[in-house]
Order: sequence, then structure tokens, then C-alpha cells
Amino acid sequence: MLFTTSPDAFKTRFADGLQNMLTPDGLGAFILVLANSMQDAQLRQQLAKPLRETFAQLQQRQPDGPVDDVATFAALLKTGIEIFSGWEHARAEPWELVINPLRSLRPARVSSEVFSELFQPFAADKFHFNKPFLRPEILWEGKAEGMNLRVFYNKFPFAPWHTLIVPEPQATLPQFLTQPYHKRIMALAASTATYLPGFGIAFNSVGAYASVNQLHFQGFIRPSRFPVEAAQWQHNGGTQAYPLHCWRADSAQAAWEIIAALHQANQPYNLLYRAESCYILPRKGQGTVKLADWLQGIGWHELCGVFNLVDRSAATMHSTVFSDQLSLLTA
Repeated sequence: MLFTTSPDAFKTRFADGLQNMLTPDGLGAFILVLANSMQDAQLRQQLAKPLRETFAQLQQRQPDGPVDDVATFAALLKTGIEIFSGWEHARAEPWELVINPLRSLRPARVSSEVFSELFQPFAADKFHFNKPFLRPEILWEGKAEGMNLRVFYNKFPFAPWHTLIVPEPQATLPQFLTQPYHKRIMALAASTATYLPGFGIAFNSVGAYASVNQLHFQGFIRPSRFPVEAAQWQHNGGTQAYPLHCWRADSAQAAWEIIAALHQANQPYNLLYRAESCYILPRKGQGTVKLADWLQGIGWHELCGVFNLVDRSAATMHSTVFSDQLSLLTA
């Protein structure tokens, strides 16, 4: 089973893994640790000194690495790392806002492509999770719910305790959900939440801001509910219409019937798996809608009501501005 531990033990393991990852020649690891340190005050305090020391060492050595890491590090050399503060939180009811300037350095990869087809064959020549240089970024490997799983730290996190969950990594499955994996992931969300309250799993289909075309899901620990989970919305039995269509299914079979229909229609979508339900949000494909300049994109987090912002000035906008961006994606 995945993460059969207490929340405190998980967070200690998470933090210790980050600190142990730092080395004078680990360019990608440094970027990952810096980005993850921004999410929590205790993490920042624990990692501040080793991050400063490693940054100085990397400046002296100028190590090589993947193109994305070299470009990100070049940007950090221009600004330094002290300019980046921890995540800031704000509200524009009913929406939540997270100001996270460091995420502006994240590479777009396939999330920058204009959507055409939901199914794209796996491409070994593009970025994927079996690259040898990613080995230090693994948080956990093991078997759960009948799957061999590899769990990575998220290099540019935007949700608390953010991870990437890759089933059967050696099988190099494309980012296209099948019924067996849907059922296993729904069960995984429920079983893990018994140990880690607030644990959930999300999914971006191709065309819905998935950045890597290898089957993967995004784990997080968020005890509070997302805005999409609020009782006021019609999909939760309330009276208010959500800005774009949303289904809530309380069984894996009911959710799959909706997902299968979206596959048949070549319809991009985002999913949120919680312990007791699955939220399904169909949407227009990336690149087919003109988004506001202050948005890097809209994936599962935004569709669930939490907007990632890299510019603090955007946090002063009225809630209707955020609602309108969601409405634009109505399929």
C-alpha cells in the first residue's frame, strides 16, 4: 500500500528526501528542492541554508544537464534565489489563489501543444519518467492496488505535498486512461487517505495540460476541500451551477462510463480523485481557447477552483474574472 504512515512521518520523510537530494553537481535536484521548499514555512527553514550553499557551489562548477534544467538555472543566475518567497495564499470567493512566482520557470513540454487527439503514442525521444537523470527525484517505489508504482517529487509543485505517481513505468504507457488503471487509482486514493487525511489524486488528459505523454497522476495532501467540492454546486446536490460542466461519481464504474464517453468524443478532461468520489471535468482542449496573459495554463488545479499565479497583481482581480476563465473552457 502507498504511504502507510502518519502525516508527520510522511512530511519528515518528504523533507529529509529533499535535503539528501542536494549535491554540488545535481542541477535538476537543486531546482526541484528549491521549488518544493516554497510550499511550507518549516520546509523553507530546514532547507534555506543547504540551498544557499548548493547554489553557490553550482555557480562555481556550472554543471551540465538536461536543456530544461540548464535554462531554468540560467534564469536563476540572473535573479538569485532569495527573490523567491514562499507561496502566498489569497481568496476571490469562491476561488482560491496561490501566488507562486518560481513556477514561471517551469518548462511547458507537451502542455504547450495545440490539442488534436486524445490518444498520442508514447514517444521515447521526448521527455518521460524513465530518464536516468530522474532517479534521484524518486520519493517511493513499490506495489499498491496491483500496480508497480514509481512516485516522484513534483519538480515545480503547485499543490501541497505534490507528487507524480507513475504506474508500471517500464511499460511506457501513454497518457491515456484505461478502465483498469482508473479503478486502481480510485482505490489508491481511498486507501491512502485512511493514513494521510486529505490525500487525493488528479489527472490531466492529453489536451488538458498534461505536460508528459507517459501515464501519470498527481498526488497531494490537502485536508481542506477544493472549491469544486463545495456543497453549493449542483454536482454536489446544491443549487448553484459551476462555471463549467462537472460530474461527481461516487463509484469507479459510474465515473468510467462518463470517461469512456469522453474518450469516444475525443474530449479532453481533468479528474479529481478523492477518498469517496471522482470529479470529472470535460473542457475545451489546450491551445483552442485564448486564455488571459496572467495564466500559464489551466489544468486540474484551476478547474477545481485553485488558480496558480506567478504575478501578485493578478490576486487583486475580482472573482468574476476567474469564473470567466473557467467558463471559456466549457465543452
